[in-house]
Amino acid sequence: MSKFFLPTIFQIESSLNKVPDLLNFDKSEIIITLLIVPIRFLIIASIFYFIFYKIMKNKWIHIKIQSAFPTNIQLISEILYSVSTMLIFSFMVILVLYLNQIGYTKIYFNIGDYGIIYFISSLVLIMLIHDLYFYLSHRMMHHERIFPIVHSVHHRSTNPTPWTAFSIHPIEAIIQLAWIPFIIMLLPLHYYVLMIWSFNMTIFNIIGHLGFEIFPKQLMSYRLGKFIFSSTFHNLHHSSVNCNYGLYLIIWDDLLKTLHENYKDYYNQIKLDS
Repeated sequence: MSKFFLPTIFQIESSLNKVPDLLNFDKSEIIITLLIVPIRFLIIASIFYFIFYKIMKNKWIHIKIQSAFPTNIQLISEILYSVSTMLIFSFMVILVLYLNQIGYTKIYFNIGDYGIIYFISSLVLIMLIHDLYFYLSHRMMHHERIFPIVHSVHHRSTNPTPWTAFSIHPIEAIIQLAWIPFIIMLLPLHYYVLMIWSFNMTIFNIIGHLGFEIFPKQLMSYRLGKFIFSSTFHNLHHSSVNCNYGLYLIIWDDLLKTLHENYKDYYNQIKLDS
């Protein structure tokens, strides 16, 4: 059971003795991390953008959620803020690597240590934890004193695109990943679980800001439609502002009465037109 708790006082003392090792941290690893995180996002966002906004723009116009298309000024602003966010995320990855190096984390590399069932369960668990954290922190950033300073940057894009996904204020970028150092000290998480979660988070975020509704017509008829998000779900957040705060799921909005009252109607109308 001790595997599931924070480091003991002896581990803390031992790791404090290793703090100078930060100066000897592999410089090439730092440079690669600083480059690979922004590049990965730019590649993924570019694929979505060029498919939906260039290659298939006219053919898929019937599933466009808002009829207007973004201006070049909006796109440039979103890309610049996104690169800034990715650089901040890169430093978070470096912090995670360092914490692991000095023995503060529960990250492990052999699936057999906890088994495949725990591997899968831990992935589901951190996505649920992240979704709840995202919902709560997102609502916090809509507070009247915080929104104008921080979250308003993201809401400049009332008609979101794939580049909007991480077009956020640097303070918000830090808040988005502030939970990670704590979760890796509390729970044993396989390195691949963190990688899969990170990739899923990027894809879900981009789909939420895609501007096109790619989910099937029947989604709202399925039980699954009562739980998972859609592009329309988050698009309504950008056009209506004070609703639909979740990232992966709509259950928190449903339970806490922040789900847009006409969400299902909007979704069904878009799919009806298609």
